[in-house]
Amino acid sequence: MRAFKFFGLFLIVFSCIEPYQFVIEDDSPMLVVEGYISDKSFDETQKYPSNGRYFSIKLTTTSNVTNIRSAPVSNASVKILNENNEEWTYQESIVEKGLYELYDPSFAAQEGMKYKMQIFLEEEVYESSWEAFPETQVPPIGTVGFVEGESQKYVVEAGDEVLRIIKDIRTHITLGENPSGEPIYYRWKFTPMWVFIAPLSPSVTRPGYKCWVTNRNYLTTYALQIDKTGGYNKDLFSIPTIANERILDDFSVLVQQFAMTENNFFFWKEMYDQNEGNVLLDQPPFNLRTNIQSRSGERKAIGFFGVVKEQATRWHFNRSQLSYHVENAFKAGCEISSGPPIPGCPEPSPAFPACECKYCLDYSWGVATNVKPSWWPN
Repeated sequence: MRAFKFFGLFLIVFSCIEPYQFVIEDDSPMLVVEGYISDKSFDETQKYPSNGRYFSIKLTTTSNVTNIRSAPVSNASVKILNENNEEWTYQESIVEKGLYELYDPSFAAQEGMKYKMQIFLEEEVYESSWEAFPETQVPPIGTVGFVEGESQKYVVEAGDEVLRIIKDIRTHITLGENPSGEPIYYRWKFTPMWVFIAPLSPSVTRPGYKCWVTNRNYLTTYALQIDKTGGYNKDLFSIPTIANERILDDFSVLVQQFAMTENNFFFWKEMYDQNEGNVLLDQPPFNLRTNIQSRSGERKAIGFFGVVKEQATRWHFNRSQLSYHVENAFKAGCEISSGPPIPGCPEPSPAFPACECKYCLDYSWGVATNVKPSWWPN
């Protein structure tokens, strides 16, 4: 049991990246706006391949000096308009409060057109500036590869922090040639999915033996680059290989590439520096570059509504691609814990499923389904 607990703690330390936090110098709440539109519709994103993505706007508020942005904003009216006075209305998700989605499978931003976003609350109105695609031509998206690496990190063992060598893989993408000499402002976003096999499942034919898992809090980092030449590799993300059950079977990441305007890019750059680079932690969020203005009401807004050129590629990885062997530490933890019943993990019965060791739908580190995506490779 002790080894199993340590394994879970290891995953928490090295596998989860917390949602963004803002440094706030006063207790005045602000509206936080996240959203973009691109030249790829829902229908087109299914061809990446993926399950598809509708355009969305996420609305939250900052709290007080605890500086955590976590309170969703519900019951808003959200829409986008173009220069021809056409408009599209978002609907709040029934699954996630504060998330507004544009359920139009064919909608995509058009070249040469400007768009803006409007948000209506009870006594507040917010509006973005008019935004359009960046003017620079963008080469086709490159291929994703990886190299093996290792780094020193502190891990918790028996309640103490110990410095250990952590093996990992470090991914990169090849940037296409940019003959124009004009800067292209890139951002990359990562959406992972992986296979989880319940190591102690009594049967490979059982519905709970094999699952496909997603987790919105895994690989929530992003990569940025200002490119003037192309023709080189850009680092994207790294993941540990030891004691990481995500890479034991098939692991896949949808890599979305966004080419954006300079202002949009530097909003994301300032966000990155505040939250992951730890460079500007003393800078309050209202100094972030933003194109969202309050038209009615006292509350300020931060965020950026962008119009971007989007491309994507799907990267698949299997531990057999490594030059060294990776043990199934998850299975070892399950075997150690399989003697006496684990609290909160009853044996299979009509009333209760088995725990994640025996039933993949009970997997703790994401949302699991035993329905294979139609686009997943055989």
